[in-house]
Amino acid sequence: MNWPRFAVLLLITTFLQARWIDTIAVTNLRVTPDLLLIAMVFFAVRCNESEAIITSFVLGFAADVAASGFSMGPFIISFGLFGTGLSYLHRIVSIKKVPHEAITVLVVALSTGYLAWLLARIAGQSRPASLGALLGTSIYSAVLGPVLFLLLDWLMRIKTRRRERK
Repeated sequence: MNWPRFAVLLLITTFLQARWIDTIAVTNLRVTPDLLLIAMVFFAVRCNESEAIITSFVLGFAADVAASGFSMGPFIISFGLFGTGLSYLHRIVSIKKVPHEAITVLVVALSTGYLAWLLARIAGQSRPASLGALLGTSIYSAVLGPVLFLLLDWLMRIKTRRRERK
């Protein structure tokens, strides 16, 4: 993993998520894709386990910063838990085809979003996002995710270990 490249990608993605993403919102619920979640799924399925765990928690913290502004919140927990689980699941199930990537982004987006929504409700935060917006964001992210995976593959140039055939 090229950590300086990851840091630059993290800063750019966090800025886009916090400031620019509303320009591509759809419907009256202002549904937008979750770029940080797409990046978390990408790193969870493309990196080894330790790198995936680190990137999941870092991207979760960035999602909290983008959502609430410089405070830790529910996303660091939900991104960390589901990113870790996805990286261990990826040892068993290969997620390389576009439909599998889209389904993975959809399931992880619904899971992390619901856990973050639940944690925000328990903590008594003012107005967590509605579940309808969560569903829209998950679908939007699942459609956009495989396209961004191609861009991230090119930008990050992560080398995956391949088994040699004997």
